[in-house]
Order: sequence, then structure tokens, then C-alpha cells
Amino acid sequence: MFGEFNSSKYDVPIPHRNWRRALAESFYVLSCASPGEVVCITGPSRAGKSLMIRRLIQMLFGDSRYEQTGHIPALVVEAANTGSHGTFSTKAFIQRMLEAVKHPLFSMRGQDLDDILAMQKMDRSTEATLRIALEHALIARGVKYLFIDEAQHVKYASKDTQAAFAVMDSWKCLAQSAGLVIVFVGAYPILDILANSPHLVGRKHQVHFPRYHATSEDIGSFAEMLQSYSTLVDLDSSLSSLIDVTELLYEGSLGCIGLLKAWLKRTDAIAMINGRKVDANLLRSTRLTDLDLKSIKAEIISGEDSLKKSSFLEVYEGERKVTLSDGSNRSSKPFQRKPTRETARNRTEIKK
Repeated sequence: MFGEFNSSKYDVPIPHRNWRRALAESFYVLSCASPGEVVCITGPSRAGKSLMIRRLIQMLFGDSRYEQTGHIPALVVEAANTGSHGTFSTKAFIQRMLEAVKHPLFSMRGQDLDDILAMQKMDRSTEATLRIALEHALIARGVKYLFIDEAQHVKYASKDTQAAFAVMDSWKCLAQSAGLVIVFVGAYPILDILANSPHLVGRKHQVHFPRYHATSEDIGSFAEMLQSYSTLVDLDSSLSSLIDVTELLYEGSLGCIGLLKAWLKRTDAIAMINGRKVDANLLRSTRLTDLDLKSIKAEIISGEDSLKKSSFLEVYEGERKVTLSDGSNRSSKPFQRKPTRETARNRTEIKK
């Protein structure tokens, strides 16, 4: 007998250690950031970054509503590939931002005639004109934070290798002229784009939303999260909880909360369709393929390596450890030069 699968139960956020840490750090960084600065929140795909955006806005501004105040203190726009052949169109993205900021001329109002007129105006207007209109709209709406979700899609802006970070540089200039903080939210490929723009790096605050690693501390936190998910899944009597298959679930999700949740949702749905309960065998059969996991892991490892390379300075016990470009290390006390003895008769003498 088939039951009705309720997928909405998986949409309820389950707080866990990495989520709490990333949320607290993001809130602190955003609270201290100045207009014109850039905040980058990154982590594995489907880690819950988009959900974090909504939570951060609530923490920063409460239940502020546009209908009551006429202001939009935090604007969220997804960087979608809406250009031809799957490219990223900067003009189309400006149009999406004008829509989100509810521009009186360049946005849809829900009335057929008004929508047609708005579309015609946007199509006929140049990108420079739309950019100026957007800047004025951001100021008029009192936007303090511009969240660009899935920001890594900007890498499809053009075949030109410099196009992606040129676009991000342009967004940073927009943030500076409109007096707001721009927040890039996305998967790890965004790090390589930002690294190519020294102007952006100098104004960037980095927040990492990591996966769980194969350490005793992380596995313990991962198991606590499994205990919470156990209440959502109709488990077979062979499993007292999902903790019984911690190793299987960790290896099949790479320690990523998004992959784990999608896997459990998929397994739960198949179990419901087949009129059975979730056991270890069903979890194995619904796991991502080794090829899929290998591809995802390669992107994660590359992103984690990029973060490690950016953290090249360590300060401890009054000494500075510098990682050089050739990979070697040099330890010394800052601002001090090792004394050297000059050889005899090698001093500079003033000739009379």
C-alpha cells in the first residue's frame, strides 16, 4: 500500500555544530563590515548556505517588511545562467536585481499591461542605463546588504579568462557607490575567481561553512546530527537509529550535510513507494555512484586547498611563521634583523 511522502519535513533546519559556527561568524562579520566591503560565504554545494542567508537577514533586521516600511534592508538575488547557451548575462542579472529591488519602472507589477511595458523598457534600455537605475534604486530602498547567491555561476560570463573577476569587480564598485555591503555566497569555485582580483581580496572577509572531516571530534558531531535525522526516517527494526550506519552515511555524503539530507530524502521516498522501511541495504542502493562522489570530492578538495593557501600567516608566541612561495618556512621575530658581523676594513669611510 502506497503512502503519501511528505518531503517538507526535510526542509526544517536541523542545527548542528558547523551550522552554528558558520552562522555566528557570518553574523559577526556582517555586523562589523563597512559599506563597500565584500563578504564571501563559501562551502560545499548544498551545505545550507541559502538557508543561512534567510536566517542572517532575520537576525540582522528582524521581521522588517517592505509593505510596511518601503525599505528593503537586505536584497537577495541568485546569479543564474540566463544568457544564451547557458552563459552568465550581466544585463539579465541587473534586470533580476531591478526586479528584486522593486524598481517602479523596470520591474513586474503583476498586471499584464504593466509587465509588457516593463519588459519593453528593459529590453530597449542599455546596460549602462539599467546600472544607473539600479544604483539609485538600491539607495532609495535603503539596501544595506546585497546577497548574491550561487555567485560561482559568474564563471560562465564569457570565454575570456578575466571576465568573471571583472564582473565581480564591477559589483564591488556598485556596492561602494550605493553604500552597501556585498555578500558573495556560493560553492568553492568562487574562491578561484576572487583570487584573481587583488582589489577584491583586499576588501574581502572570508567565512567558511565546512563539511565534517574524518576526525574523532567531527565524526562525533556528525553522529549527533544523524540522531536528529533518525526521527524523520521510518527505520527498519534492524536499525535502532542512523548512528548504526554512521560510517556508511559519512562515506556516501563526504561529510556534507546537503548530500546527506538529499540522500535520506531520496531513500525515504523510495521506501514509501515500495511499502518498506529504511535499512542499511536500501541506503547502499540509493547512494550516489562512486563516479559522482569522486567528482564532488575533487571540487571540495580543491576548494579546501584554496582556503589553506590563503591562510599563509600564523602568529604564535611572539614569532612569525611565513610560508614562502616555494613551500619552505622561515621563522623569526617580527621587525628584527639577525645581527651580522662586518668584515674588517669593510666599513664605509668618509673621505676628507
